Amino acid sequence: MSSPLLAADISASDDYKKGQDLYGKHCVACHQANGQGMAPVFPPLAKSDYLMADTERAIGIVINGLSGKVMVNDVEYNNAMPPMNYLKDDEIANILTYVKNSWGNKADAVTADEVSNVRSAGGTVVKPNKGKNIIYEETKSAISPDVTVDFIDSEGPKITKAEYGKAKKMYFERCAGCHGVLRKGATGKPLTTDITRQKGTDYLKTMINYGSPAGMPNWGTSGDFSDSEIDLLARFLQHEPPQPPEWGRAEMLQTWKVYVKPEDRPTKPMHDYDIDDIFVVTLRDAGQVALIDGKSKKIINILNTGYAVHISRPSATGRYVYTIGRDAKIDVIDMWMDLPQIVAEIKIGLEARSVETSKYKGYEDKIAIAGAYWPPQYVLMEPETLEPINIVSTRGYTVDTHEYHPEPRVAAIVSSHEHPEFIVNVKETGKILLVDYSNPLELSVKTIPAARYLHDGGWDKTHRYFMTAANKSNKIAVIDSKDRSLEALVDA
Repeated sequence: MSSPLLAADISASDDYKKGQDLYGKHCVACHQANGQGMAPVFPPLAKSDYLMADTERAIGIVINGLSGKVMVNDVEYNNAMPPMNYLKDDEIANILTYVKNSWGNKADAVTADEVSNVRSAGGTVVKPNKGKNIIYEETKSAISPDVTVDFIDSEGPKITKAEYGKAKKMYFERCAGCHGVLRKGATGKPLTTDITRQKGTDYLKTMINYGSPAGMPNWGTSGDFSDSEIDLLARFLQHEPPQPPEWGRAEMLQTWKVYVKPEDRPTKPMHDYDIDDIFVVTLRDAGQVALIDGKSKKIINILNTGYAVHISRPSATGRYVYTIGRDAKIDVIDMWMDLPQIVAEIKIGLEARSVETSKYKGYEDKIAIAGAYWPPQYVLMEPETLEPINIVSTRGYTVDTHEYHPEPRVAAIVSSHEHPEFIVNVKETGKILLVDYSNPLELSVKTIPAARYLHDGGWDKTHRYFMTAANKSNKIAVIDSKDRSLEALVDA
């Protein structure tokens, strides 16, 4: 057994430097590079009375995790730390050596033998973190796993074709909403193979099982996934992600249907309903919308639409209602028909969230737009028939790190009342596009850098300022649609 280093020698030791590297990989997200933590969620390690009081307890926490209330420097913390028992004894020793001798802390080095003794003692020194349940807030991806191209890579752990297919379905249903179709990261962290292979199967299994304080659900301890399913998903994540197909004009036209031609539609309302007093209610899991008369409170009609309609937009005149499902299927409902019906439909991708029509004076309902999650693109269409006119990709570089992102999804789209423009949020790159539709075949697009992970938003009462949230960046961007500029970027 080697004798422990004295505190004075530690900061120059190899173990300390290894611990510093390991801390950066496994601990810094919660406890921060300066060891100050993130009050009131993650406790500090710098000058921490709780950390420094008991080395054996500290080892036990790293191995077993921790849940429940603890007092650190007279401040109460109550969060969950996942177990890190996938780390080797010497790695845990090096991490603790580093944190107990940084940021003003001073102590003897922790040895691998000390870690081994705690690990082999059986029971736990502290109450292990069984994981609090974090409810999954995304829905499954609308992309069918069956249309993707599989990549079973020999560099990843052994996995059969059948296992890959099952794991792929699990990923699209439970993971893609946060981590992205291509695993490049969205509101969740990236899970590309350069990361997952370095972390290894045991680490991935632990994270999937227990979740994380940052908001990842505890899929194992909640009972959603079995041990075998967690093992399967951990191995799957170390292979290249399956690739969904692109979706261009040819694919769109295969789905395009006009049920009633514009010239065969009514020239005036054929009923006595007040069109401005009709509710369009999403029947999400049924893939339908219900039209409800606001005066009588009675259902006028129930229509089959795309899967889990995300939004219903009225045209400028109120004549039409446009719905878009998460499966990227758009339906146009003619509200003038005696019984309002779908008159046209098209599928503009494999997954989408937004649809809108032109609202600027003189251009009312002259053009429609829809934005897709996959492929990352927006599509300009003839508004009465939905025939595609122009398709524009949103792939590009992020506003902060200027790195290329292959999957920047189109989030909110609104129509300007100040110019013939659509205002388009591009989620992962953090760009807001002002798309001039006055000549849809020769588009003029102004790009406004804002903040990454742009999501939804709305107008102020004057319809001049568009306010939109970048949720993961904790920012609110305010666009002056008259001056065509970023008015403000506000911390949320």
